[in-house]
Amino acid sequence: LCRMSFDRGANTLHIKVDLFVKNRKRLVEALRGKVPAKSVVLLQGGQDKCRYNTDSQDLPFRQESYFFWAFGVHESEVYGAIDVDSGKSILFPPRLSPDFAIW
Repeated sequence: LCRMSFDRGANTLHIKVDLFVKNRKRLVEALRGKVPAKSVVLLQGGQDKCRYNTDSQDLPFRQESYFFWAFGVHESEVYGAIDVDSGKSILFPPRLSPDFAIW
């Protein structure tokens, strides 16, 4: 049985995916009854920032804190949605150009 988790390598804190599931449930519970029916929370993850028109990054990538709290995703350019009525969540990863394929 393979369980998803997040860590930064050997000798770092190992975070089970259950924590992010609980965080989303807490958010939904806090919003229910306070927002209109059929509401959806849309979160935008962090964006890579390159210097001008180059592939050189000005700063190392850092995920947006609330996005990581809710989804546990470290990759850039990702969006996430949470349906407040059902509690279901969806991740929207970026569509990469065929130019990203390795030949």
